[in-house]
Amino acid sequence: MKLKTKIALFFAAFSIAKELPAQSGKYLKIGSKAPEINGMDQNGRAISSGHLLKSGPVVLMFYRGNWCPYCQKQLSELQDSLFDILNLGAHVMVVTPEKPAGIRKMIGISGAAFSILHDDKYKIMKAYGVDFKLSKETVPRFYAFTINHTRSANGNKDDILPVPATYIINQQGIVKWIYYNTDYRQRPSVEDIVQALKSLQ
Repeated sequence: MKLKTKIALFFAAFSIAKELPAQSGKYLKIGSKAPEINGMDQNGRAISSGHLLKSGPVVLMFYRGNWCPYCQKQLSELQDSLFDILNLGAHVMVVTPEKPAGIRKMIGISGAAFSILHDDKYKIMKAYGVDFKLSKETVPRFYAFTINHTRSANGNKDDILPVPATYIINQQGIVKWIYYNTDYRQRPSVEDIVQALKSLQ
């Protein structure tokens, strides 16, 4: 196979990896009513987005698993600048399909002091439309690596992951800001989130 052909096929495969989960357009959009989230965080506390919204907006973030270096970096940066968000009166909720053992590993890596919820049966991911099924089409690169780590962290063979999206929900329960990118390497900065929160004030 000629080099030019190999390069063309590589970029075509990468484009599919970025675009396939988004083709349905199912993810929750700006202006939508945000589904209420209820669950237990890593400290055994009952967390309700409805309750949190009574005192401030909610920053909702989805991550893939402790095995993902981009998720590690994102949550570590979130923890490092957490007070910049809290000082604006906002709350942080993080959702993942990985089980509590994986969440504990992520906390050890990132030092996370914010609430992380295990999304049992992907109910939250599905409500926000960020879920997608792993396949060689959706993950043409590192497929075996991703499958193996996902199955281990999630404790099943469902092969479901979230697009690592971030939402900001105002006190009226309306989605006011979204970062949704099917390229899992691209994440919003904390400064992006802070500026979006400031625009709500």
